Amino acid sequence: MSAAESADRTPAPVTGGRDAAIIDIATRVGRQASKGRRTVSTPHPGPAGGPHPQSPQKMLAEHFEVTFNHHRLSLTDEKTATAYAVTLEIMRGMLEGAQAQGIVDEGQHAELDAMVKGMESAPRLLDG
Repeated sequence: MSAAESADRTPAPVTGGRDAAIIDIATRVGRQASKGRRTVSTPHPGPAGGPHPQSPQKMLAEHFEVTFNHHRLSLTDEKTATAYAVTLEIMRGMLEGAQAQGIVDEGQHAELDAMVKGMESAPRLLDG
């Protein structure tokens, strides 16, 4: 399959009359799942008195690590963790800009910013 053919399957960005292109995440996630990528599932609680299930934050951190490992990187590496932190800082700046331009309201900004802030702990949650 050529690069042009694979691009044809990508949905056209929806702009909603604004400058930023938005891609429907539901379509993207469905496509990625069909490519056989590993997904993190909620663990089953162990037997009474057995091991406790992992926290959602720990599971998300491990999912990030799997993604970085796929690119031969690790969030346990200091330089990679720093680049990850800088990227999240940039994302938070983009959210500030989106709020300033009226793309997201104050409540939406707070929700998204809290999600990105929560992602900052991922390198510390890995066993290293």
